[in-house]
Amino acid sequence: MIIFKRISVFLTIFVLLGLCACSSSDGVSQEGDVWFIENSHLKVTIQPTGVLNVYDKKGNREWQQVASKEKKIENVSEVSTADKWAIAFETEVNNYPFLIKLSLPKASADLEIEADMENRDTPIEDIPFFDPFLLDSEHCSIAVADFCNGHLYPADLHPFPYKRYTTALLDMPWIGVCDAKEGHGYEIILDTSDDAFFDMIPVKVGKREIVLPKAGWISSKKRFGYARRLLCHFVSDGGYVALAKYYRTYAQKRGLIVPFSEKVKKNPNLTRLFGAVDVWGQQSVEFAKEAKKAGVEKMIMNGNSTPEELKSINELGYLTSCYDAYQDVFQVEADGKIDSGHEYLPDNIVLKDDSTRMLAWCTWDGHQSMKRCPVFWERTAKLVIPEVLSKYPFLCRFIDVTTAEDLYECYDERHPLTRAEKRELGVRLFDYIRSQGLVVGGEHGRWWAVPVIDYVEGMMSGGTDNYAWDAPYLRPPMNKDGNKWEQYETLGMNPQYRVPLWELVFHDCVVSTWYWGDANDFLTLADPKFTDMKNCYNILYGTIPLLWANEETGGAGPSKPGSWVANRELFLETYRNVCKLHEVIAGQEMTVHEFLTLDGMVQRTCFADGTEVVVNFGESVYEATVGGKRYQLPQYGFAVKGPKIEQSRALIDGQIVTNIHTNTYNFQDFKQCNN
Repeated sequence: MIIFKRISVFLTIFVLLGLCACSSSDGVSQEGDVWFIENSHLKVTIQPTGVLNVYDKKGNREWQQVASKEKKIENVSEVSTADKWAIAFETEVNNYPFLIKLSLPKASADLEIEADMENRDTPIEDIPFFDPFLLDSEHCSIAVADFCNGHLYPADLHPFPYKRYTTALLDMPWIGVCDAKEGHGYEIILDTSDDAFFDMIPVKVGKREIVLPKAGWISSKKRFGYARRLLCHFVSDGGYVALAKYYRTYAQKRGLIVPFSEKVKKNPNLTRLFGAVDVWGQQSVEFAKEAKKAGVEKMIMNGNSTPEELKSINELGYLTSCYDAYQDVFQVEADGKIDSGHEYLPDNIVLKDDSTRMLAWCTWDGHQSMKRCPVFWERTAKLVIPEVLSKYPFLCRFIDVTTAEDLYECYDERHPLTRAEKRELGVRLFDYIRSQGLVVGGEHGRWWAVPVIDYVEGMMSGGTDNYAWDAPYLRPPMNKDGNKWEQYETLGMNPQYRVPLWELVFHDCVVSTWYWGDANDFLTLADPKFTDMKNCYNILYGTIPLLWANEETGGAGPSKPGSWVANRELFLETYRNVCKLHEVIAGQEMTVHEFLTLDGMVQRTCFADGTEVVVNFGESVYEATVGGKRYQLPQYGFAVKGPKIEQSRALIDGQIVTNIHTNTYNFQDFKQCNN
């Protein structure tokens, strides 16, 4: 544990004198053993111990680094360039010799840190590297997209959900620290993110204990390997929204922001995705026609059908999709045919650093699959997909696992792999599938896949450890007993902790929905309120629902009827309330998210076209003004106003009235209020 202590009066005066001495001009300067880097936004003070102080000029705020261990910097020199002020020095971190470069771009509130070794072949263990800056505030919060759309955790939450965030848990490679009330804060971005992590370290501040993110490096093939980089960006206001928006700017510079306005030019079938309900458990033409007649205009239908049936479903305007996965494989059949689920074992399986082969899923009847090396993904897709498309006119393909699992290495000399190469091969796999004219879906979302993927299942769910059941096995809970239900309610689904970080960055690039084991209608037996809650999240975030049509289990006992069979009105209500909105804002950037009440139960979002959304998760009626009109919003009520849509679920004369109006659609429904 780090115990934060105020620096001595002498040192404080010394630093302030340094600030005064160098406050008038940008650049690099030195006062004794203390160095300064300054631009129009920030002034960075580097102590002889390597501890940093950052003065944010706009916010008039000084950020002091929490130093876990004192170290000595040596051989300091200025290494500025035409666009950056910078110094370089030598130091030791965890007994490893490092060459450090600190830079300030001349026109941004960024502090860039590069860490290198003279001998990059140096064997290393995990290196907790960059200490966080202290935010001493009772409203100190941690913003992170931790295998979900995003959370805003109180920094003093005990126990904190995670001690370490690796690439398995980070959907975007950054963590933010901000004052949830005042809005100032900073984020640490892992610029070289493949072999990196964040440790959430405990810090004692007075009588409180909080956690803060400490960035670190792991080995690349058991060595340091290459120069590592991270950056810190500081904001004076705007909180987690400003931090997310800065990451969007960062991502855009790196070619990761590819909006639907560009994607649809290459594949017009993407328009079928906008406002679609993602449906599992039914693939028949009869169901498709029945759904169309009931008013379901757009739908992703997952599963196999005959070529003629697929053609008929396509003609109805739906997206026909097929499940596929390239990671989890069994031994090839006697004829030697390689396909999505079959590979040469163990030759083409990932070899771990302990000389064992990597295992994957185990089937219901006890058969163990193994992990195909990513080197063979694209090869296999080229064997599978053209053959399928030559017979079956699918418009879409859902690729399981690839964007949900961790980055890993392969030590087989015949097909060696670094984590960076694994990520790049994932991009190549999706890029090839898209080149076949297919809309591409994936399990969960990762920042690196955004340019080559169209929708992701899982982004709306609460996080890996926060499900109420063992989701991959599709067992709908009958009640709330066991299965991490408390975690699911308090962390996974709690509106007080959830924020749409992913949507603030990528809403106009990728469509998000829930896991197929966490569907909108999956918990109707255990706690039906979650359908209403998930619908509200979809409306607030501008995302789509996932529903089951006929069956809700994947082999574990008897199937339970999906909502289309068991509660058709629930299915249609979800579709109407969620999908009509998504259809008109799918290609719009999310610009605003905010909590309208202190308890976090009423929230608001805005989109680039001016669409405004207010949702009430709380039990008390909330009076909202949206688009100049007042609404009485009951629990799970909402109000939406934009240039292409007006919709609400509000109290009117003792009734809950749902109204939906677009240029092409009108709906109204009355329900008696139970209160």
